[in-house]
Amino acid sequence: MIHHPACQIAHFTSVSTFYIIWNKTFYRSYELTHATGEYTVRAEAYGYQSRSQTVNVEDEGTAIANFTLEETPQGTVSGVVTNSSTGEPVEGATIYVVEDAAITPVTTNEDGEYTLTAYEGTYTLKITAPSYYSTQTTVTIEEGEPATVNIDLRPFIGYAGEIGYDDGTAENARAFYDAGNGWAVKMSLKEGEEQAMVTGALLRFWDTTWPVPGGTAFDVSVYDASGTDGAPGNKLAGPFSHTALRDGTWTHVDLTEHGIMVEGDFYILYTQTSPNPNTPGLGTDEDGPNAGRSWQYVGGAWSKAPEAEGNYMIRATVNYELQVPVITSPADGSYTNKDKVTVEGTSSPDTTIELYNNGEEATETETNASGVFSAEVELEDGANELTAKATTDVGSTDESEPVTVILDQAKPELEITSPENGSKYNKETVTVTGTVADENLDWVKVNGQTATVKDGTFSKRIILDEGSNQITVQAKDKAGNSIKKTVTIDVKYTAPTFENLMPNEDKELESGESVKVEFDSEEGLDATFSILLPLTNTRQSANAIELPMRETSPGHYVGYYTATKNVTANGAAVQVTATDDYGNKTVERAEGLLYINAAK
Repeated sequence: MIHHPACQIAHFTSVSTFYIIWNKTFYRSYELTHATGEYTVRAEAYGYQSRSQTVNVEDEGTAIANFTLEETPQGTVSGVVTNSSTGEPVEGATIYVVEDAAITPVTTNEDGEYTLTAYEGTYTLKITAPSYYSTQTTVTIEEGEPATVNIDLRPFIGYAGEIGYDDGTAENARAFYDAGNGWAVKMSLKEGEEQAMVTGALLRFWDTTWPVPGGTAFDVSVYDASGTDGAPGNKLAGPFSHTALRDGTWTHVDLTEHGIMVEGDFYILYTQTSPNPNTPGLGTDEDGPNAGRSWQYVGGAWSKAPEAEGNYMIRATVNYELQVPVITSPADGSYTNKDKVTVEGTSSPDTTIELYNNGEEATETETNASGVFSAEVELEDGANELTAKATTDVGSTDESEPVTVILDQAKPELEITSPENGSKYNKETVTVTGTVADENLDWVKVNGQTATVKDGTFSKRIILDEGSNQITVQAKDKAGNSIKKTVTIDVKYTAPTFENLMPNEDKELESGESVKVEFDSEEGLDATFSILLPLTNTRQSANAIELPMRETSPGHYVGYYTATKNVTANGAAVQVTATDDYGNKTVERAEGLLYINAAK
């Protein structure tokens, strides 16, 4: 294909003449040379529908192909560009067609509205605006069917920073003999930052004493650091023309409207646009530490500036992206019984932080120079979902990851069902049981030992000491609410002992005669004795005669047996049984035997 300002036609090497009728009124002629043969000739022109013809090129002949190109139908796309954080219209956003640089970009008005006209087709729209992330979308444009594309732009929420490596004072200044050369300084984002928006350049020029007569015109560009050994590589933006201040102050070049995003190192390039001496002199810092970041662009080639020239006084102003806040305290899923909680976290330094509880703004605070914030937030009963946003005049960051805190101010419900308060036990252990209810129960402890809890009941086996035992059951929920219940039980697991058990000698009893059975022990026993006839020494209860005993004086127990004529025993045993209030039981036989209605 060959290119013409208006149309494109296939190549020929033999002489042929073509007449192109453009829009039926405008004529262009072409003459091409092509080898003989049959060919397809295609005519193309921007904004017109292409046409093709078959032509036969003969030796020494002339083939004529006339074309009439019809204009390609046009359509429109319109819409509104808004701030995705606030919903407000974005004025001054630029919308352009990626595939067709000939289509003039349009900008939004104060209401965020735009209308763009293009030839029929499917295109990629790119939308940019100062202090916003750019975005792209696809649109199909057809004649007679206006397309509508509304666009949300995510604001670039940043905080200002300045990057520079000179000491702020100029000891010297330099200028090239020829225009088109320049100096650049390599800029590095501050530690921890991965990207930024370049908002401006700062340059320090010498005053009007040099050069003479001097000048004020210069250009600024922004490059990435993708060149060899970190040299300037691809141009990111510029050149932008500006006017130098030659009064000993810094010249600020505002680049905000260009939306220049950088990731990692980048360069600010000063380009001298006039030959010496009709140019400003760029200041150099020669007595400060040499940062090794100054480069020179001479004759179309990059190289590091000589160390003796010091630091060229070029700085960058940037907006670092605000970090989405991170709530570091309280922990997610934590519980409290306090009406307020102190929320702590991190974000970008010196930034306004909005704290939200369950989607409603709760309070506002500021980060310190280290990016740390802290503020009290009032809580509601139950679940509180806490989030944070960093905010500026442009908008807010995304919300932080939520942290949920449960406010619970109710104590657990607790009852001890066993053992009963004041009860007596004769075992060395007891299983303490009861009921407990709390949505956020953490634990139940019995005398400091963690109990087993299942389906609203608790149990714990504990060891008892003889004497009075106080059993304390405590239930605590995850918010720190606590309740205690106490029971006291009396424990004795030692059986009674007998002293002076009588009779201690054998006795003969005739019908109507009595024998006294007695012993000494602790007070308050329930005592009986049994006459075990000889046939009942195997303890067959059916052959035993059981009789009660009385405590006649503290700890002294007495009972009587009177022989009857229908009982005969040749050596009946006397067996005494005593049980204390705890259930401890002692059974012991007297040494003396009874001969009832029988001789010994």
